[in-house]
Amino acid sequence: MRNFAYLFGCEKSRVAAVVDPGFEVEKILDLSRADEYRIGYIFISHGHGDHICGCRKMIDVTSARVVAHRAEVEGLRQAGLPVDLAVDENDVVKVGDVSVRVLHTPGHTPGGLCLLLDGEKLITGDTLFVGDCGRVDLPGGDGKALYDSIQGKLMLLDDAVEVWPGHDYGERPSSTIGKEKKGNAAMTCRSFEEFMALP
Repeated sequence: MRNFAYLFGCEKSRVAAVVDPGFEVEKILDLSRADEYRIGYIFISHGHGDHICGCRKMIDVTSARVVAHRAEVEGLRQAGLPVDLAVDENDVVKVGDVSVRVLHTPGHTPGGLCLLLDGEKLITGDTLFVGDCGRVDLPGGDGKALYDSIQGKLMLLDDAVEVWPGHDYGERPSSTIGKEKKGNAAMTCRSFEEFMALP
């Protein structure tokens, strides 16, 4: 699976957030304690098991608020995870002084989202990988929605925005929007038909 989870926070308030704590919850907790951060939020990019299987333990230890797109709420509830803050397109959540803007990017799942941190770093979950994009052949997957999310939203971001994906599937762990616009077939394709023909 080679999942990535992310930990970020506000240096002033020492409030932190975790994105997709699927595995290695103790490692994440140890990192936050070592840097004296208090985890106040858990962001879920989408509700697949490999991205949420560590959430319950994280909630139990930190009492953090769970943030997810409103289209994922029911599925997460069925998985035993409460959602404290259901978000949608362009909502902004403040983690201390860090501004987290929600981009609703359906396709891999109906409630998939990307998180734009201070306009500079984009955590993409399973919407966009380095050199690839999320699959659409699982329940709830929608190729046209993913194409529109990538072409209609991510393509519009500044080239300098850093890309931090949900899995380590590329030749490097992170990238930029500019690099992906040039080298990622999911972004360079010129039509939906071309997109759906990608291997």
